[in-house]
Amino acid sequence: MPLDTLHANHIGGAGDSRFELQRVNNALLYIAGLDSGSAEGGQPGSEDVLVLSLSSFPLPKRSIGIIETGWLNEKRKFAGNPTYDDLSVVYRDYVEAGVAKVLWKWNYQVHDPETGKTGLAKNYKKAGWMSLFAPDGSIERQYNIFGAWPSTFDPGDADMMGEDGMNITMTITIDKAIPSRGINPNPSQSTIS
Repeated sequence: MPLDTLHANHIGGAGDSRFELQRVNNALLYIAGLDSGSAEGGQPGSEDVLVLSLSSFPLPKRSIGIIETGWLNEKRKFAGNPTYDDLSVVYRDYVEAGVAKVLWKWNYQVHDPETGKTGLAKNYKKAGWMSLFAPDGSIERQYNIFGAWPSTFDPGDADMMGEDGMNITMTITIDKAIPSRGINPNPSQSTIS
């Protein structure tokens, strides 16, 4: 391709839609299976309250363990088990939407500080997905997450001199994340769409 054509079609240039930039604010995280609560009168249920309260979250990060074996005077390396990083998710704390209550309710399923009982994984582990959108709203990419549960809960900090809204930061531990729509190199294996 001639250099002048490359310059004309370069990032954001006319004629080549492949280089539309993915924006960081065009993404949503949805946790399914939470107690939906009451969605009467057009009010969002618990799952939707969390989506509407999102402030920030990381995309799933994966690392593969390394198994080393000796070979004469050298080492050979093989793929071990994958691990998925925890997700540090920040929610805006809207008072009447009950964001803190929804998050505490999920945390109580993991461990109830009043009774001292730890819940069963079948009750507190959830599935969900992260969707990344193009600027026109079409879904470009999706990650499916499995075995999601809250492992830390930070309700924020009070500041008598501050004017900012309160944020709740929660660490969501996951078992697995699978690329789905738009990014899975083997789309026939995708499990949630």
